[in-house]
This record gives sequence, structure tokens and C-alpha cells, in this order.
Amino acid sequence: MTPEKETFVRELCAFVRASLPRDGADYVREAVQIVDARNTLFRLVGDKNTDEEHDIYALVSLCRLDEETLDLVPDEGRVRSLARHYF
Repeated sequence: MTPEKETFVRELCAFVRASLPRDGADYVREAVQIVDARNTLFRLVGDKNTDEEHDIYALVSLCRLDEETLDLVPDEGRVRSLARHYF
């Protein structure tokens, strides 16, 4: 994987992790929009469903359930597959 893709994956995972609720909420309705993949610019867009045409992804679609803690964590594999659309 190119350094540009690695940076994108690392930064999007960090953004998703920071955007997840800290109180252990069971249901996350927020969505993230990839504004500029090359410059790793993301923003939260509120309660939206995934809309790939507009580069909007529900946070839960970018996460997986950690089997040990049962918390949502960024799914690096999903983010890597998403990176292929941009690079």
C-alpha cells in the first residue's frame, strides 16, 4: 500500500475513533463525510445514512465490534477497502 493510502487509513480510523461516543452508547447515528481524501479532511454530517455518491459513510459502517470489550472500534479492513476508491 502506498504511503498516501496508509496516511488516509490511519487518519480516517483516528477520526472515526474520536467521533464515537465515549459513554458506550449502543447506537451511533452519526455519519462522516470524506471532504478531501488526499489531504485527509473529514467532517461529521449528523444523522445520515451511507451515501457513497456524496462520500458520506455512517460511522457504524466503518466500525466493528471489539470481541473483548464489546465496544465499537474502527474497522481498518473496511477503511482500507474504502481507500481503494480514492487512490
